Amino acid sequence: MQIRKVGLFVLVLLAVLGLFSTGALAQVGETHSHGDTFFDTTVGPLILPTTDDFVAIDDAGGTPADPDKVAPGVAISTYIDVSDKMKSGVLTPSYRFSPKLALKAHVPLIFSRTLTYWAGDASAGGLGDITLDGTYTHYLGQGNALLRFSGSVKLPTGDEEATDEVDGTEFYVPLGTGTTDFLLKGQYAKTTPSFGFLGTLMFRKNSPNETIQDWGYVQATNKVTAANELLASAFARKRMGQKWWLNLGVGVAFMGDGESITEYSDGSPTDDWEANMGGTLVDLFPGVSYSMGKLSPYLGVRLPVATSYDNDLRDDDRDISVIFQFSYRPEKMAE
Repeated sequence: MQIRKVGLFVLVLLAVLGLFSTGALAQVGETHSHGDTFFDTTVGPLILPTTDDFVAIDDAGGTPADPDKVAPGVAISTYIDVSDKMKSGVLTPSYRFSPKLALKAHVPLIFSRTLTYWAGDASAGGLGDITLDGTYTHYLGQGNALLRFSGSVKLPTGDEEATDEVDGTEFYVPLGTGTTDFLLKGQYAKTTPSFGFLGTLMFRKNSPNETIQDWGYVQATNKVTAANELLASAFARKRMGQKWWLNLGVGVAFMGDGESITEYSDGSPTDDWEANMGGTLVDLFPGVSYSMGKLSPYLGVRLPVATSYDNDLRDDDRDISVIFQFSYRPEKMAE
């Protein structure tokens, strides 16, 4: 039976990849999106927890569920983030081998990303960077608390060279970073019949990237070393009825500056400068969720409350996002 369920998970993943696949566009330059959490389809869904990330609750009795009865099997969740400049969704199929071990794939589809240039707005959409992660869960006490550890790899599946033509000029609208990055995440969760808490600490190791700009008379090789990121979040939910929960969370991202080096084929002096990607971002996540047994929808917003970039030329006006999320586990509990 478990072999069939693993096969189902693989089929779901392959179907999603086939549906969202897009071709590459012409290469016009290089830009990294590390640190843009309003765009970052890798970090965003990992900051906001799903209902299943909290300690499981027995809806009938309102008590923590027996960890030994968390059933193996396939599950799926979605994360949709809509703001003025960015509209994206992430589909997350998962397979739980046991109450302690699980595998997930985060498959982002960028419906529309818009960047503003001197000639106007340029937009693009398509597959983003896919993230694969494995998770180990250790239950504490009587099962009303847990520690969870995850390791993730982000693959360069998004088109980092996507462009849009505005008034006859091609402008760059990247859908991915073009790098393979690594993430480590630790979580602590605790619950009571009417209250749940989840704290997360996450480290992201960003990889260097190299691209070439061909200007006809000269080629420029851009080498960017994106600095690493440290993210912390705390989320709480309060039961407001038998099935309704009120949610509130805060997420903080700390980003380093990184380095950019540009070498020219005509022997011009090399440009070597701090990439000024660093900064600190603070967001609030109010929302409501509804427990329907196997299906748990969530509706909320992301409110940017503080933005501090090391680069004075960078726009610190971040958009408010509306977030919709649901988790579906066909076999939530074993009898």
